[in-house]
Amino acid sequence: MPIKSDDFRKLVKDALEHLYDTAYLEIHPLLSQLTGTETANRATNAQKLRGLLKESIELLRPPQGMPSRSPEWRSYLALRYRYVQEMTLGQVENELGVSRRQLQREIQRGLEALASILWANHGSEFALPAAGEPAVPELESELNQWELTRQTCEVRSLVNDALGLLNATLAPGQAAVQVDLPDTLAPILVDTTMARQALLMTMRLLLQYAGNPITLTAGPQRDFMEIQLRAPAGAVRPAENDWEAPRLLIQRQGGVLSVEDGRELDWQVNIRLPMGGQTRVLVIDDNPAILQLFERYLTPQHYEIIKASSGTEILALVKESRPAVIILDVMMPNQDGWQVLRCLKENPGTAHTPVIICSVLKEPELALSLGADAYLKKPVERLALLAQVEVLLHPNILAEATPPPESPSI
Repeated sequence: MPIKSDDFRKLVKDALEHLYDTAYLEIHPLLSQLTGTETANRATNAQKLRGLLKESIELLRPPQGMPSRSPEWRSYLALRYRYVQEMTLGQVENELGVSRRQLQREIQRGLEALASILWANHGSEFALPAAGEPAVPELESELNQWELTRQTCEVRSLVNDALGLLNATLAPGQAAVQVDLPDTLAPILVDTTMARQALLMTMRLLLQYAGNPITLTAGPQRDFMEIQLRAPAGAVRPAENDWEAPRLLIQRQGGVLSVEDGRELDWQVNIRLPMGGQTRVLVIDDNPAILQLFERYLTPQHYEIIKASSGTEILALVKESRPAVIILDVMMPNQDGWQVLRCLKENPGTAHTPVIICSVLKEPELALSLGADAYLKKPVERLALLAQVEVLLHPNILAEATPPPESPSI
């Protein structure tokens, strides 16, 4: 009897979850579905199935030239990290820089594509439907091109700006939000456009699905400022993907948005945004995409990123911004990274600021001999960069830390 598409997908996922369990794979039903025959040697059967799955995952690898942040790359890497490299979900989240919900979507999309490849290459009598698209593809695409600009901002100012936009859509005299903020709150470090829009969308959702008035409070929580919004539970509950757009806006600037389901009690939405006064990292690179990528790597770890596209007037910039660490490219026009490094190390005001050389050039010895404190070859893995920054910032605590092995470059 032909196997159903849903059952086949379940078999593929089950086999991936036991990819290195030989005893489990050697009698797995997926083997006969894909090959039609089994050898007398069960271990050989397991090796055959394992090799077939790994080879099929590699067929999902996008072609050269496709942007590294494309959905195709994320789905491929999600499968590779999760099943081939046996990373935990948390590790894959950190590696890809995505939320748990988005990671689950990427894994599901990858599984759909993998199942289609397996059927196409090994015979099938039906076509598997393509995976679903992200719930907010247009917003995600725009944010991938967005030039993140974080600056210190007063919480009250951010709230008042969002309320001004919200009130423009309400009936005259309608009191939708009751604000109860302390007289003094530490400033937050956000992209004000993105933070204001996320707060506006959150209040609209609560008004639409819950009830009014909304109560808004705020207070510090370790490195974050937490804005809490409460509203009476309504008869209709918003779908989970209704929160994806504001959640994505908050995540992109290093924050967190969580929702406590108000089935019987009040709804509560917690928006955590980074506070000001964070450790500054100066990134010098003439490639805007690299500047944006490193900012996305470092921002969620509560670093304030200062960006520069060239090494000209670098001493003045370092004096003004006072970074704790400098990340420096080599291949730059007019003044290359070696010249900038010498300039930094020869000046008493900047000589002791740690410098990480990040370059496509394989010159670690030269970098260290000229005074660099560390060297990373591009393309740089997110965890490797974070580990190296931490080592330089906390040498006594993390002296034994080493960056994780880099996966094949993309």
